[in-house]
This record gives sequence, C-alpha cells and structure tokens, in this order.
Amino acid sequence: MTRRVTAGASQRFVAATDELETGTPVVSIMGEVDLATAPALEETLRGVPEDRAGELVVDLSGCSFLDSSGLRALLATRERQEPSSQRLALVLSNPNVMRIFQLTKYDALFEIYPTLDAAVNRNGNGNGNGHA
Repeated sequence: MTRRVTAGASQRFVAATDELETGTPVVSIMGEVDLATAPALEETLRGVPEDRAGELVVDLSGCSFLDSSGLRALLATRERQEPSSQRLALVLSNPNVMRIFQLTKYDALFEIYPTLDAAVNRNGNGNGNGHA
C-alpha cells in the first residue's frame, strides 16, 4: 500500500496510512484532533479498505490533543467495523489523551495498547487500564 498523508488545518494535524508486512493497515495520527481536524481524521479512516487483514490499528502515540469530535470519528470507525467483526486497536501513550478515553469510559470500548508492537502482537490487556 502506498503511504497516504492527509494534512489538516495549518499543519496542526497529519494522518499517515501505512501497511504492515502482514497486510494490517496502520493509520498514524500526529498533532491535534479537534473540531477543525476531525473531518480529516474521519476521511482518512474511511479511506482504509475494510477487507484487508481483518484489522485496523490507529496509532495515536503522536497525538497531542483529542476532543469529543475525534472520539466520535474513532467511534464511527468502530461501529463501521463491528458488522464484519474487523478488529480495531488503538495505540495510546500520551496520558492526557488516555485520560479522555478514561473519563468518557471509551477505554472499555476500544482495545488500547501502549505501543504499536503491542497492538500488532496483542501483547498486554488491550483495554488501556495499564495507563495512568
């Protein structure tokens, strides 16, 4: 898969789509996801083919801020994948972003891992409870 990069408003947000050797698509998010940039995130997530490896990893380790519009984009992706039982894993290492998931209880809805390697190999509990 060719790497696709979607830049958001004023370069505060960048989304890059890659594919691992296993065929698993990985969407890496850098910067802030808010009302202005969430549409670019949604567009990027919708652009990932759903029939790939039966899973999608969204790497938020480069995400410095995420608001409710970003959460909605991730939830919409999860809902699109549920009928086909496609797995959605999130990589989250920023404690401030993780806190948003914990406050909204979305940490119970998503498989959350501290690293990309852990998400791909399903190492850890996958529910984000290991984060502060």
